[in-house]
Amino acid sequence: MRRFISTFSLTSKQWGLLLLLPIFFSMSISYVITSYIVHGKAREVGNFNLERLEELLAQSESINQFAITLKEGDCGKLSEYMRFKPYYRGVILFNEKAMYCSSTAGDIDLPLNSLLPENKLADSAHYIVPETPARSGVPAIISISKNVETHRGSIVVIEGEYFVDAFIQPEVFPRLVSNVVLGLHGATLPSVPNFGDGEIISVLADDKEFVILLELSREFFRHFFWIYFGVSLPICFIIVLLSGLLFLRKKYRHSLADDIRSGIENEEFFLVYQPVICAEDGKSKGVEALVRWQHPQMGLVRPDLFIPIAEEGKLIVPLTNYIFERALKDFADMKVEPGFRIAFNVAPEHFTQDDIESKFIHLRDSLERIGVKPLIEITERQLLTPDIFQCIESLRQLGILVAIDGFGTGQTTLSLLQTMPLDYLKIDKCFIDTIGQDSVTSHVLDTIIELSHKMNYVVVAEGVETQEQADYLTSRQVHFLQGYLFAKPMKLADLKLWLVEHFKH
Repeated sequence: MRRFISTFSLTSKQWGLLLLLPIFFSMSISYVITSYIVHGKAREVGNFNLERLEELLAQSESINQFAITLKEGDCGKLSEYMRFKPYYRGVILFNEKAMYCSSTAGDIDLPLNSLLPENKLADSAHYIVPETPARSGVPAIISISKNVETHRGSIVVIEGEYFVDAFIQPEVFPRLVSNVVLGLHGATLPSVPNFGDGEIISVLADDKEFVILLELSREFFRHFFWIYFGVSLPICFIIVLLSGLLFLRKKYRHSLADDIRSGIENEEFFLVYQPVICAEDGKSKGVEALVRWQHPQMGLVRPDLFIPIAEEGKLIVPLTNYIFERALKDFADMKVEPGFRIAFNVAPEHFTQDDIESKFIHLRDSLERIGVKPLIEITERQLLTPDIFQCIESLRQLGILVAIDGFGTGQTTLSLLQTMPLDYLKIDKCFIDTIGQDSVTSHVLDTIIELSHKMNYVVVAEGVETQEQADYLTSRQVHFLQGYLFAKPMKLADLKLWLVEHFKH
């Protein structure tokens, strides 16, 4: 990167512009995103609570219908009916003369205008009142229903203070909403709104009867603004910097795929080998060849970074062919036990090559000269097609052993195994890690092992790290074990020493 930047001779103003533009773009993007998200969240809160209010009002209608049917003197029944309705302050019954019954106070004798002017009691509607006879100075939402034939009615009082407080979470930081006002027919709840200097948005009910005014918390906006700013600034900086540099000085830039291609030509890739242990006698019966990349500038690059790029760039096949040839060179002068196996990871697209059989025949014959048998481990990152199945079966007829690598984490399913030609099945580490744990996934491991035995597959467990795991797998007749408990992946020289010491013991 330093060498790349040094090729550009920019003035101080140009560099200053390149450094300031990302800040400007990042702040603009963060402001737009934060505004959109905060407004959206506030409207979600408003609509959610309007729905709650509609549910309370709908239930109020049911309460009104019940209350109107009561005879005078049945206040006890009304109190019992309202006992387990915490959102409602109570129910008041009235006739033409006065309010005569309250679910909270029993028989009462209050003038009609003590809650609302008498003319409003003639209608069935909803109102916001600044107070009720039961709680002076505390606002509420009331639902009025009147029987025009009997001239009797009921008033359901909803606890307005609790309803508004539900919008605001005082113990949560940052709060989305700092103040809420519910409006209806010119009245508000609370009676005297106390808005600050925050932005106010309104949410109108579908029937346009109620409106909610929400004051957005500045702390909430600033909190998320700086989060998005921190996330977007590096991205904007990289985009603007590279775009500016490429605009001012056109420079050819190698992609990582290009580096992989040149790395194969320059033999920057090397192999490490991890032993595979026979569970029956504890001896190493083979190794898995794993590729590593020593990049000239970046140093050691992890396989999980360059393997997907090689697959996307159609370079996995030449890289795999390179691995075959490298392994043949490494083992050319090796002395191993008869039947020793080398496992190679092979992507499914490798089997679509026209000369696939000749390549594997060459690999088989070359390894057999030194007493080694190849094992092809098919990775599951791509879908295995019927054509690939046919190719795999052809290779097995040539004496090439085939395994599914990391079974259970890719495209292969249990049902697919019934039609797929295989010799080995490697169980992924994620299932081995469940040994000793009481989880749903732990039962999957036993199912895989049992199915493999029924289908006469040789079972290999990878990622074995503890003796408990090894004992568990051995008790269930898993044939081979591989993992850090026995040996880590090692270079060829270390493998030679390890094998000597291993077979001594």
